Amino acid sequence: MTLVEDKFEEVKVVGRGTRIGLRDGRWYSVKTGELFGRRKGSGGKVVDQGGGKVSGGGVSGSGVSGKKVKRTREEVIAESARLENFPEMWLGIKPYEWQKKVLAELDLKETRVALKAANGSGKTSVCAAAAVLWHMMRFPESLVVCTAGVWRQVEDQLWPCLRKFASGLGEGWTVHNAEIRYGNGARAIGFSTSDPGKFEGWHRQGPSENLMMVLDEGKTIPDSIFEAVERCQPSRILLMSSPGGTQGAFYRAFTKEAHLWKTFSVDASMCPHIPESWVKEQIEKWGEQHPLVRSMVYGEFMELGNESLVLSYNVLQNCLSNPPEEMKGGKVAFCDFAAGGDENVLAVKEGNRVHPLVCWKERDTMSAVGRFIVEFKRHNLRAHEIFADAGGLGIPMCDALAEAGWTVNRVNNGERPRDTEAYANRGAELWFTAARAVEMCEVVIPQDDVLFSQLTTRKCKTNSRGRLSLESKDELRLRGVDSPDRGDAFVGAVSCGMDMQSFNRHVVRPSVLNEFTSYVEGQASYSGLDKGFRCE
Repeated sequence: MTLVEDKFEEVKVVGRGTRIGLRDGRWYSVKTGELFGRRKGSGGKVVDQGGGKVSGGGVSGSGVSGKKVKRTREEVIAESARLENFPEMWLGIKPYEWQKKVLAELDLKETRVALKAANGSGKTSVCAAAAVLWHMMRFPESLVVCTAGVWRQVEDQLWPCLRKFASGLGEGWTVHNAEIRYGNGARAIGFSTSDPGKFEGWHRQGPSENLMMVLDEGKTIPDSIFEAVERCQPSRILLMSSPGGTQGAFYRAFTKEAHLWKTFSVDASMCPHIPESWVKEQIEKWGEQHPLVRSMVYGEFMELGNESLVLSYNVLQNCLSNPPEEMKGGKVAFCDFAAGGDENVLAVKEGNRVHPLVCWKERDTMSAVGRFIVEFKRHNLRAHEIFADAGGLGIPMCDALAEAGWTVNRVNNGERPRDTEAYANRGAELWFTAARAVEMCEVVIPQDDVLFSQLTTRKCKTNSRGRLSLESKDELRLRGVDSPDRGDAFVGAVSCGMDMQSFNRHVVRPSVLNEFTSYVEGQASYSGLDKGFRCE
């Protein structure tokens, strides 16, 4: 098969990707050369395989319409050779207007195209897949290199599309897990690496000296890989991703380096196949100004600069000024354990109201465990209603509570979140979940100026994969901000009460003495551990 069947005056795609050619006023199958559409009972009319009627002007659902426009062979060749026409003429799919514009730019040699788009827009299944196959058919012995920040993006998203479309393009295709070959000697290679050295070595190939690079989910690709791409000197680059944070090579392609790229931005409204119900659900769930919504729905970068607070002061004040009607309900408590001179904090939420926080400083860790148990009893709490920070010093504290008969739910802020696509870890998910409840005025907040300050000073950021994460406590201290102990406890009580159970299994250790010793070696804060304790 060649890219252009020049024996026909015109070539069209009908039905499920069937290519037909016009010759001497009749339509023939490009693949078999047989007269197309003559079936018993059709009355001699030419009918496509999808049930529509074919005319010189295209395919419609009712009879022959439009005036036939006879084009020269050269015009047909030129039209079918252009990348923007490839999806419709060769793959049997009708691209959106923005997809055609992206492909039209990529048709040109020595071009760089950067595309940021809403989730599920079709950037990989249409733009990338069409570009790869077109390049292989158009340029014999050429090379296409496809990569992403993680291999599963290539393996699970791009390669299945290439395999499906190649199977409908006739003979000559050989598709492997990470390589595709075409009969004209062209190749496409898919891989992912964080080692720039392994990325280098690709160069322009074939009589036309062409090398195209497809960089999918560019927000997750390290800058070092982009530098390796530059050294390969590709003739075409397609850089695509849903937007992430305001850093990295993908972000720079739309800002300070935008003059080097032809850029395109696509939001969900430009993709009719994205259900409106899904868009409304995301906005209702997260809020229209939430960084995730700005990225997933509106195709915008997550602006996390000076306004990168998880919870702004104005949002908090609005909830304080417009509290919800108090509702009775079950109890949820969260313990934030202190290290050094920080505060031990117990936050208790009953229904939709958070009680005044119980806060104290205690260097003797066993005394702190005893105080927590006293407060549990004072608030009539049961063990299954209590969640506790199980990171760092929290591990032996939870063990001590368990040995005293209080097997609480352990929460490790560093563990995987429930929504692995949105958040870097559990801690970020808890904070953003609570922030959303405050934004929606769904919780009654106790009067506590220290709590207010801590809630409105915690910043967020995005990691290399575009997931939201929190400013670390070390970073807070560098800004002169104390550890947000009260904020963590409040957030835990609110979020853990919204079916945010831990994914980690509870493991009881045989003794807490050695655990405490490893954390506070050389200090007096573990004194009394070997003596036992009792709280009535």
